[in-house]
Amino acid sequence: MAKRISSLLLIIFLGVCLASCSNRQILLFLNWGEYIDESLIEAFEEKENCTVVMDLGESNEIFYSKISGGTTLYDVVCPSDYMVEKLYNNDMLLKLDFQKLPTYSSIYNSNGLLSGVNSIMNMMESDCEGISSYFVPYLWGTWGIMYSTLNPGLEEAVTNNENEWASLFDRSVLPANTKVAMYDSHQHAYYAACQYLGLDYSSGELGENELDQIFNLVKDMKFDAWGTDNIKKDIVAKNIDVGFMWTGDFLYYYCETIANKVIDAYLNKDIDVDDFNTILQALLNKEVYTSNGNSYEVGFDIFIPQNTIAFCDNLVITKDAQHQDLAYKFIDFLCSNSVIVDDVNLQPAYQNTYYVCYNTPFVSVYDEITSLSANTFNNDDINNFNLETKNGVDPYDSTLYYKLYDFAIGEAFRKYYPKDENKGNILHPFSRNYVNIINRTFNNARA
Repeated sequence: MAKRISSLLLIIFLGVCLASCSNRQILLFLNWGEYIDESLIEAFEEKENCTVVMDLGESNEIFYSKISGGTTLYDVVCPSDYMVEKLYNNDMLLKLDFQKLPTYSSIYNSNGLLSGVNSIMNMMESDCEGISSYFVPYLWGTWGIMYSTLNPGLEEAVTNNENEWASLFDRSVLPANTKVAMYDSHQHAYYAACQYLGLDYSSGELGENELDQIFNLVKDMKFDAWGTDNIKKDIVAKNIDVGFMWTGDFLYYYCETIANKVIDAYLNKDIDVDDFNTILQALLNKEVYTSNGNSYEVGFDIFIPQNTIAFCDNLVITKDAQHQDLAYKFIDFLCSNSVIVDDVNLQPAYQNTYYVCYNTPFVSVYDEITSLSANTFNNDDINNFNLETKNGVDPYDSTLYYKLYDFAIGEAFRKYYPKDENKGNILHPFSRNYVNIINRTFNNARA
C-alpha cells in the first residue's frame, strides 16, 4: 500500500500555488498512514475542482498536538474514539449539520450501521452526552494477539489459557524460546496489562500500587521487541512468534498469504482449478494442504480476546476549519458507495474498506465485502491467467491472484469481523498528565 508522505509545508505551498492559478479550494486533511485509497482523493479533487492536502500522524496524541497547536487549520481529521472525546471536551470540534451529510444521514436513519459501531457510539455517548453530533464513523475494529501456528504448543498457549492475555505477559505458559513483541503504544500496552492483572482502570486513573504492578510486569516480561507495522511482518517472516496488534494489520497479510499459497501450488503443478476451493478452505481452517509431497499452510493466525480493545476511527470537522462546506462534501463522499466522477461509478466506502482491511461501519458495504467469498473458479480463470502470464504479467499480480485474494478477504471478514459481534471496550480519554505517567512507567520498565 502506498503512502502519501511529503513535507506538509511543501505540499501546502504547492497547493496554494495551484489553487491560486486555478481558483481551486484547498482541503487540509489529517489522516493515518496507509489509511485511504488515494485514488479516491484524486477523484474527489476532480469532482469538486479542489486540492486535498493530506498530512499524516502516527498517533492520536500527535493528532491532538497538531490540532491544538493551531499552526495548521485542518478541515477534516480522523481521530479515534477516545481522542474524539478529548477534542470534544476541549471544544475543538464543529457540531455537524447532518443535512449537509445526506449519504451518512440516510445510512444512520435506516439502521445501516453495524452493531459493533453502534456499541462504540453508545460507549462514547455514555462518556460524553451529545458527542454523536460531532463525528462520522470511518473505519473500526479490534486488537488481537497474532501468533505463529508453526510452533508446537504455541496456539494452545495463546487461545486456551484461562487468562486470555497470558501469552503477552507470562512466559511460563509459552513454549521455550518464544519471542514476544508488544505494540509500541503505551496506552494500548497499558490496557492489555490492566486486563491481564485484573485492574479496573475504566473508572479513572490507577494508584501508585497498581502502576507498580504494571511496571514490574513489563520489566519482568522483557519483551523481545517493541514495534508497530513491523510486528506482523516479523511474524510472517518467522522472526517473532507472538505480537499484539490491530486486527486489520493482520488481515491484509493473512489474505495476501492465502492467495500466494494457492498461486504457488498451481505453479508447482500440485493443484488444478478443480482443487482451488479445497486448498482455500484448508488454508482458511489452519490446515496443511499436501500434494505431490509439497505442503502449503498460512503459518500464522490471530486470537481476539473477548475483552479486547475496540476502536472506531472517525471523521470530524475542526471548529477552526476554513473550508467547512468542502469538508462536509469530502466526508459524505467517503461514506458513499455510488458516486459518478468522469462517467465512472466509484464506491468510496467499499474501496476504502477493501484497501485498508479494517472494518466498515456500514452494513451494506460489509455485505458486499463478505459476498466476495462466493467466487468460484473455472477453466476461464486458468485460460485468462495463462494468457496474462504469457504476455508478461506477474502471476502474483494477475486477475486470478486478485480473485483468490477477494475470496480470502470475504471469508476473513466473516471470520474475524463477525457481523453482529460487539466485542471489546474503547480506551479511556486520560488527562495529558496521566498519559505522561503511563509513558514514564513503561519507559522505565523497558529500560
